[in-house]
Parts: sequence; C-alpha cells; structure tokens
Amino acid sequence: MAQIVFDKVGKSFGSTKVIENLDLTIEDGKFTVLVGSSGCGKTTLLRMIAGIGPATSGHIYMDGKDITHQPPEKRDIAMVFQNYAIYPTMSVRENIEFGLKNKKVPKEERERRIREYAEIVGMTPYLDRKPSDLSGGQRQRIALARAMVKKPSVFLMDEPLSNLDAKLRAAMRVELIELQRRLGTTFVYVTHDQIEAMSMADTIVLMEKGEIQQIGTPGEIYHEPANVFAAQFIGTPPMNILELGDPQSHKYGVRPESVILNSERLPDMAFYRRGRIITREMLGAETQFKVRLSDGVTIMVKNDREDLMENQDVWVMAEPRRVHFFGSDGKHIGHGKPSELMDKLGGTSE
Repeated sequence: MAQIVFDKVGKSFGSTKVIENLDLTIEDGKFTVLVGSSGCGKTTLLRMIAGIGPATSGHIYMDGKDITHQPPEKRDIAMVFQNYAIYPTMSVRENIEFGLKNKKVPKEERERRIREYAEIVGMTPYLDRKPSDLSGGQRQRIALARAMVKKPSVFLMDEPLSNLDAKLRAAMRVELIELQRRLGTTFVYVTHDQIEAMSMADTIVLMEKGEIQQIGTPGEIYHEPANVFAAQFIGTPPMNILELGDPQSHKYGVRPESVILNSERLPDMAFYRRGRIITREMLGAETQFKVRLSDGVTIMVKNDREDLMENQDVWVMAEPRRVHFFGSDGKHIGHGKPSELMDKLGGTSE
C-alpha cells in the first residue's frame, strides 16, 4: 500500500500547460477515482504517477519518497489499460507470468503466484487458453491478474472497462470493488463515466481543464457539490440549474429526484411553478419527465409516479432543504438557506 502526494505539480506539452500548480493527496489503501470529461487532465495525472509522462514541475511522492524523476520500472506500481495490452500469441498462464519472468522471479514462486491470482480473478479453468478464445471480460481479468502477480503498492487503471458492454461493465465494477477490498491496495482509477465514479470510489477527484473542482466521497459530491460544474457533472440526469434573476446573478439548483410534480400545489414548498410535461420515459422502477415551466425553461424530473402523462399541466415544487444556491462565480453557497435567497423563490424558507 502507498500514499501518493502531488506537491505543486505542473505538466506542459511544449508551450501548452495542461496542469499547473496542482496539490493532491491520494490516500493509502483507498479506491480513488479521477473523473472528468475528455481532456480534463485525469489521464495525465495517472501517467505522471506511472512515470510514463513525467511532471514538468513540482514533486510527486510515494510514501514520502520523491519519485518525480524515477524510471517507471523502479516504481512499485502496476497499470491496467483500456485495451488490456495482453499478448495474443501467449496463453493466459504465459501472459500472467510474463512480468515475473522479466523480474527473474524463481519458477516455483511464479507458479504459486499464478495459481493464487488466477483463482482470485476466476481464470483458473482458462490458464491454457489463448486470449482469442475468451470474452472481453475474461481478457480484462487476464490484465488484472498480470498486474496483481507483481504485488504492487499501487494499481493504476485507465478506463479499463470502457470496451465492455453495459451488463458486463456493471458486473466488473462490482468485481473490482471486491478485489480492492480483498487486497487492501491503493487503487487509482481513471474514468469519464460518473456512474463508475459514484459506484466504485472511496474518494472522487473531479477535474476540469487541468484543475481539481472537488474532492470528496461520492455522497459528499452528490449532496454538497462545490460548484455548478460538480452539480451538473455528477447525477443522471444532472442537477437542474436555474437563474434566480437577482442583480447578483445567483443561481439555484434542484436535483431531478428532488422535484415534486403534483396536480395541486402543496404547502411548505421552497418554490412552486406551473409547468407542462413534455416527455415521459419509463425506466422501470422510475419514470423520467421533461417539464416546461411557465417561463419556457425546461427541467428534468425523476420519480416513481406512473399516473402522470405527457401534455399534463402540473405544479413543479421542491422542499426548502432540497434547493441549492450558487454565487455569480458558480460556487456553492448553501442549500435551504440563506433565507433572503429562498424568499426570492416565492416559497417558504427554513
């Protein structure tokens, strides 16, 4: 296990600065997910940890040791890529064993580790098969076992599930969580998929344009977003953000599942608007609605109401504690309060 610390780290490609003056601590033994849109800098961070894209400035420490300029092979890490990077002409056994042979690990120890980790990832029956005879999920397990046999202090994973179909991706998420808990090793996982981040992480590092927007548990980021970007990146559908219409350009937001739709106006709501249901999508246990408010603004709503239909006029409401407020700079300034902003919604404040 290992703690990783970025201290005033910068990364440039020629004259283009991708990351500048970044500070970040990745906790020992935790499952940390770096998430953000394409080009936000998350893979660049991962490559700096691996040593395959060294930092331009600042320092990176692993358990207190400066590894900023240390060669990749000297770092106690293993990396699993999006495309698996397994050798098609080798058997499963040979793929898992390959790195151990290069490190001149004795044969008896190699065989012991192969048995141990093949069993952990469920590949024991397939050790003599070639990758071409296996499914995408099984090939991903080969890559995992090959990384695990090295017994690294840190696992780095760069969108390892993105090539799998939706059902298998969901199953592999659960397996990776169980694997991390079993090994107790530091996992650093890169994804652009906020569902992966929310479901897998102990800690989420949300990035945009080379900057960290928020660090926290999935619950913290979901319920207490640091800014409008975090509020709209995390959540499906994202938080509805609306203009408050005051001179200070405040905004307010309500998550789709916090919006109440009803044929009659209910008491003690923070805000209430008239609206009309434009679309209705049945998603199994939930139904998703697109609603156009009386001023023409549209919002998304998600609930378990099956009695509401398209073109139906409804009251759109939310409880005070469900309403978030943001300043003109986009930063979160609270929810349910301050009362002077709540009052501008035309509802009752807490």
